[in-house]
Order: sequence, then structure tokens, then C-alpha cells
Amino acid sequence: MIPSAPPRRRASERGEISWVTLVLILILVTAGYLAVVWVPVFIVRYEAGVIAGEFAHKAVHNPDDERLVSELCDRLAKLDQVQAPQPDGTVAVVPAVSVRPEDVTWERHADATPRTLRIAFEYTTSIHYPILDRYAERTFAVELEQDISPVKW
Repeated sequence: MIPSAPPRRRASERGEISWVTLVLILILVTAGYLAVVWVPVFIVRYEAGVIAGEFAHKAVHNPDDERLVSELCDRLAKLDQVQAPQPDGTVAVVPAVSVRPEDVTWERHADATPRTLRIAFEYTTSIHYPILDRYAERTFAVELEQDISPVKW
């Protein structure tokens, strides 16, 4: 007598979801959720760096550092708004980048060759996880050193 072959696995019916498909869908949904939460945070971080670069360009012809720092802080505060939990348990809408002028490092090296400007600051932003209804805080640092010598063509 010939030994019989082992029983074959039942073929999946059309439209049936396998465990591999379920895992892939779960990974895609999780990646989409994290992208919705975190991409705006990193876009604001990028824009804060761009704004710092714009003010470094303005410093080439404007020697009034205090005014530039004050304008930088005002512009950063208008960049975006986020929901943040308050100490009393309520949720308030606050600027995503809240920096005071005394928290900004603004070092103009006019004696160096080439003349440089260093701008550095840190800010803490609140991140809201919508479905979980949880909040987290993350601190970002922006640091920029730029040549501020006038261009001579």
C-alpha cells in the first residue's frame, strides 16, 4: 500500500483575509496614524529653522539685535497653534513655538573673518494623540550659524 500524502491545507476562499494581510493592514494604519500626529510637528520644526535663517539674512544690514530677536520671537509664536493641557486640567490653544527673547542665543561675531551670526533656541511643544486622547511634550532645538558678511560682487 502506498502511503497517503499529508493532507493539504485548505485553499483560502476568495475575499478571505489571512493573518499576513491583517498584520500588513495593521502596520499601514499605525504608520498613517503616526504620520498624522508627527508630520505637522516636524514641519513646524523645519519652518522654525527657516524663519531663523530669514532673520540671520536680515541681520546682514540691520545691526539692531534686540529688535531682530523680538521680531523673531513674535514670528515664531504666529507659526502654528497646538492644544496643550493646562495645570488646572483644561486644554488650551497655545503657540506651537513659544520662545522669549531672553531664551534666544544671538551671538554676532563682527570681528571674525568672515563675520558670523549664531542663533540658537529651544522650545517645547505639545503633541496630541487624537484617538488615544493623550498629550506628550517634546523639546526641539534650533541652531544656526551663518555668514553675515555683506556680499561684494
